[in-house]
Amino acid sequence: MTIIICFTIILLCILSSISIEDINTMLISENKLILLMISGLLYLLYLGLSNEKIDIKDLIINNSLSMVIIFTIMYSISYLSFKIFGINSLGMGDIKLSSISTIWLGIELSFLSLCISFFLSAIYSLYGKLTKRFSTFQQYPFAPFLSIGIFCSWIIDKIQTF
Repeated sequence: MTIIICFTIILLCILSSISIEDINTMLISENKLILLMISGLLYLLYLGLSNEKIDIKDLIINNSLSMVIIFTIMYSISYLSFKIFGINSLGMGDIKLSSISTIWLGIELSFLSLCISFFLSAIYSLYGKLTKRFSTFQQYPFAPFLSIGIFCSWIIDKIQTF
């Protein structure tokens, strides 16, 4: 239990740092994404070692394949929006963040985190349009919404586990 709390704090700190950086610069540091990935792999290692029913190798392979799936989906969204509207709706940092989060969450919870992220972002965008703070196709940081979705999905999973 205390190890899970430690991993929760680590996840929260990294996601907060990424969000603050994205808000300030509209960029996400590769080093922070690597830190998120390494800490996620350590979490998977902990899961495998603490539960005899879990095979570490299968867990890492499944989550890695899931990471590729999420990366492909997010990259496709970005590519299509660029082809249709001529703007980058998602940066590579956002795409990498969403795919790396799959190491922590698995495929099902990653889809939940994306739904939460897109929903919150849509509310924010709609508010910006209604208050005339946003122009058409104005870009804004998406990592904070991804971070909220990732963390909410993580907490939902931990509540169900205990």
